[in-house]
Amino acid sequence: MGKRVKLSVIYREDIKAVYGSIVESDEIKIEFENTAVFENYDLIIYPCIKDDKREIFILQVKNISENVVEFIVSNNVTDIFFKNHYVEFFHDFTIKEFQENEKEKYNKMVTSLNISELNSTASRLKEVYSRDDVENRELISFLIDINAKIDEILYILKPKAEIEGGSSFKSIMLGEEGIFFISDKNIDKEEIMIYTTIRDSGGFFSFAAICRVYEFIKYGNYIIYKALFNNLNTDTEDKIIKYIFILEREMLKEATR
Repeated sequence: MGKRVKLSVIYREDIKAVYGSIVESDEIKIEFENTAVFENYDLIIYPCIKDDKREIFILQVKNISENVVEFIVSNNVTDIFFKNHYVEFFHDFTIKEFQENEKEKYNKMVTSLNISELNSTASRLKEVYSRDDVENRELISFLIDINAKIDEILYILKPKAEIEGGSSFKSIMLGEEGIFFISDKNIDKEEIMIYTTIRDSGGFFSFAAICRVYEFIKYGNYIIYKALFNNLNTDTEDKIIKYIFILEREMLKEATR
């Protein structure tokens, strides 16, 4: 069996990670357990190593024969987002466009939201648990489990943080550098504020960020935007990176079942 690879397949407002095995690399022939996802698609993103360099290709399906799909390259993408870890992530984000003279206001809001999250009981327990010299890890683990259950109840009861004038968008990728999201309207600002709450194995965590926003590609009635984090604090960045690795592991387990 050839090398395992992952493709990101986007159709309308959805994204799927699809794993396969290389049959022939020069002509990009890949074997999949199920090829149905390639019957309807808008965009296929394929990261690979070529001549010892990581390259990102936008693909189109040329032919499907049994479980083998042959692709052709329609575009070669150079983008820092794909150079680091990222994962397919179909999730709700609140996005707020703001004027340049409002930037300080939203910088303060981002700082406040992230500090509140980092000071949570769950964050403190996890930080203690991660220390190499900690004793009574079983007790700490028990407390984390209890806290996760309490967090779930509080999440349901607690009023959600609302960003006045913010709009809901679906992300399709989460990475160390930022997020990709889909929009059916033009974003005409250079910077935006993003905010979301994510559930992981330890409960819930929220984060906010100011991002530089760029148009990545258009397809149909949609535009994919890339929002790159701007001066995200280290603690929040670490939480996002850990979450990306958790999602990657879960996807790989699911793909190998």
